[in-house]
Amino acid sequence: MFLSLSIQADFVSPHIASIAEFMVVSTSDSDSSVALDACEFWLTFASLSDEVCSFEMVQTVQSLLPRLIPILLNGMVYQNDKIEELLEQNIADENQSPDRLQDVAPIFHKSRHSKGEVGESEEDTSDDDNEWSLRKCSAASLDVLAGMYGPSAILPHFLPALQEGLTNNNLWVREASILALGAIAEGCQGEMEVHLTQLYSYLLSQLKEDLPQLRCIACWTICRYGEWICEQGCQEQSPSAMIGNLVEELMLLFLNVNKSIQVASCSAFGRLVESCSELLVPFLEPIYKTIIKALSFYQTKSLLVLFDTVSVMAEFIGQATGSMNLPEIYIPPLVTFWQSHHDPLNQQLLPLMECLSCVTAVVGSSIQPWAVQIFDLVSESIIYQIYSAYRLIYSFSCFPISVLLQLKNVD
Repeated sequence: MFLSLSIQADFVSPHIASIAEFMVVSTSDSDSSVALDACEFWLTFASLSDEVCSFEMVQTVQSLLPRLIPILLNGMVYQNDKIEELLEQNIADENQSPDRLQDVAPIFHKSRHSKGEVGESEEDTSDDDNEWSLRKCSAASLDVLAGMYGPSAILPHFLPALQEGLTNNNLWVREASILALGAIAEGCQGEMEVHLTQLYSYLLSQLKEDLPQLRCIACWTICRYGEWICEQGCQEQSPSAMIGNLVEELMLLFLNVNKSIQVASCSAFGRLVESCSELLVPFLEPIYKTIIKALSFYQTKSLLVLFDTVSVMAEFIGQATGSMNLPEIYIPPLVTFWQSHHDPLNQQLLPLMECLSCVTAVVGSSIQPWAVQIFDLVSESIIYQIYSAYRLIYSFSCFPISVLLQLKNVD
């Protein structure tokens, strides 16, 4: 069906009313596999080009939105078996259980500037679970439908369901509603501004909840509205107050023992950096000090995200990351970490090298006190690390050759 919809939509168009009705009913099926298959119909439909999707098809699906939107919100609630798994994981995190290498996907820094607008990355996720599920499909479907139909068609049916979910006593229903609020951010952000002041305060309160999953999803959703936060910060009499408060809350979460919270707060802060860039300069010293504290106890998965966050800071904040005494705060611990984990097969080293290459390219001569150490470490890298090693060496191109030779001969 989905192949026919995407390739031969003209054959589907005459039957769209009965097909869409069937899909609405099936999306709420008690069998999650049936519901997932049906939910993918909406994701495929909203991805159709204007040339393929007829006016009748668009109108037919729009007429079903009052019923479909609450169903999608319900589909975002974790299934009972998944909730049990998450609760077990929370306990394991409290006990500092080690990461299993087979569960850690590699993370390589990619320039955000090359992806277009903030939030367009296909890697942007609401949690750190890579499994495709009814929850993720429901959120993705709501996201693309909001982009397709816009706030006038979405919000009248979305806001009542959102209000009911956010005030629900069931924490997992509340968590799903916060996910839904983040899912509509791109398609409805302008019209949501009238509600965001109240919702922002609510989301900040969720960062203090006991349930780690609530904290994680609140991090993600807050920073989906990062541009609005920065605009509000610029309009205040004390421009840095709102942003500073959010930074403080995220830094506290950086140091949480729960690994999902660590990943979520690092990722959310990275998105905030993309949106606010130079507005974060007044807070760089406490931010870097927090990052170094986290470096001392993070495990593999959290470390990979942390290194990428440092790269994003260098890319979007720029030369300010190398000003004053800031390099002395964060560069020596990164170099020391590399020296103490210098196993050629350590999968943390590639992201660390990527991180240092981004930092070096931005801070320029401020890297000079540690240049010899970094060059010596790069020279010991084996073949599988060559790409990142080359990038790191290339980032030293800001130095004249004579300076590099002088640095190498210091000792």
